[in-house]
Amino acid sequence: MNKTIIQGVVTGGCMLLVILCLNGCAGIQKDFPEKNLFRIHPPLPVKISAGLENGRGLLVRQFDISPEFETNFFIYQVSQGRFTGDYYNKFMVSPARMISDAVKEALYNSAFFRPVPASDPSGIFFRLSGKIMQLYGDIRNPAHPRAVMSLRLILEQQTDKGFIPVINQVYAASEPTTRDRPAALVQAWNRCLENILADFFRDMDTLD
Repeated sequence: MNKTIIQGVVTGGCMLLVILCLNGCAGIQKDFPEKNLFRIHPPLPVKISAGLENGRGLLVRQFDISPEFETNFFIYQVSQGRFTGDYYNKFMVSPARMISDAVKEALYNSAFFRPVPASDPSGIFFRLSGKIMQLYGDIRNPAHPRAVMSLRLILEQQTDKGFIPVINQVYAASEPTTRDRPAALVQAWNRCLENILADFFRDMDTLD
């Protein structure tokens, strides 16, 4: 076999190998699950025009979050003390920022509060801070998965002696969802937030 024929066979073989590799890589890419982005929405506001005019001035600080839940990826509890991350379904922004913004929007659209910027300290009657304690899907019972959320909300009132806490409470909620449907889990988290804020507003009613 002469040298030209050998080179042709080698070249053809290399080209075939490259084509097979490219086809194989393309096949692998098609098998990757699609990544999905979600956000938690504030509850629908009960908007009262007079409330927005007469509500107490409120400054909302961005919430903290427990380190184990600060990732953008969805977290699931699969057994007692064991959690796992879902790397194909995630929040659009950090959950601390997202839930802070959702709470802020809901409170500012209530009859209790009106927005006050940090640059106007004399207008601040209340100051709210919070921490996301839990944010995950509980799939320990595959037949009955649930969305879990809990927030510590600290509402402080400005007095002559400075800010004093008038509410310091952990609000927890759990709502049923559907296994293997991330969108349903987000909807359940939305209901959790709605229930938490309803409890918070009931506590507001007890204040002088």
